[in-house]
Amino acid sequence: MKKFLTLSFVTICAVLSGMAQTYIQYVDSADNYIKRENWEAAERMTIAALRLKPANKLNYLLWSNLGDIRTRQQNYEGALEAFEIALASAPRKELILNNRAYTYLQMGEAEKALADIDCSLSLDSVQEWPLRIRGSLNLGKGRYNDADRDFSSLQRHFPTNAAAYSGLGKLAALRGDADTAAKLLKQSLDLEQDEDTWFYLVLVNIESDKIPKAKELLLTALKRYPRSGNLYLARGIIHKRNFENDAAEIDKKIAIDYGADPHLVEQYFPKLKK
Repeated sequence: MKKFLTLSFVTICAVLSGMAQTYIQYVDSADNYIKRENWEAAERMTIAALRLKPANKLNYLLWSNLGDIRTRQQNYEGALEAFEIALASAPRKELILNNRAYTYLQMGEAEKALADIDCSLSLDSVQEWPLRIRGSLNLGKGRYNDADRDFSSLQRHFPTNAAAYSGLGKLAALRGDADTAAKLLKQSLDLEQDEDTWFYLVLVNIESDKIPKAKELLLTALKRYPRSGNLYLARGIIHKRNFENDAAEIDKKIAIDYGADPHLVEQYFPKLKK
């Protein structure tokens, strides 16, 4: 996802409009600091440009970038204020909505992020990052038909996007179609290596009782991600299926120590109820 609106466009327009050279210098300096990920300096230069020409009609570009800069600094309240100002001038700019959605995600505000993504996709239904994120959010919320729609669109319009195949693979697994799930997850890994996708590919093979294949995949995955909690959880599940309970418990402990998904840990190793 491209996070920053093109500042060179502002510079060109500024020159054509005969604006003060200082404004252009502030904008160019901010752009350079953004490229170098010097967020404090980028914020300082952006604010300086906004203060110099507060009524400039193109300032929504700078306000949006200021929101992104503040997000990088985890100043989420300041970021949201900047996006509000940007959207007041340009309410139908998809990229501003997408960037604010990204900020909401960093804040853990998934529903607010989804609202912005819905609005953005209503303006342009063929956008790679929004489709991927909305598909993932819908999948996480159990809205499987909506997730299927988004991942299918993502696959159709962006056929090299690995998330499209992994998302459709997870949906196939949830529907009990293990063969299709494994095929799609493998396609995703062929496009892009991803720890989570490896885990689900191993899990699909475990759940379809293809234990030798699951072990083979797990060995490869652990070489690539040796501190993956979920992969150790998968190894524990295999041990448990083989009634190797002591080994399963050891892997469960390692999985938790390495940050395995607690919901998955509870699902496969439920605590005994008193």
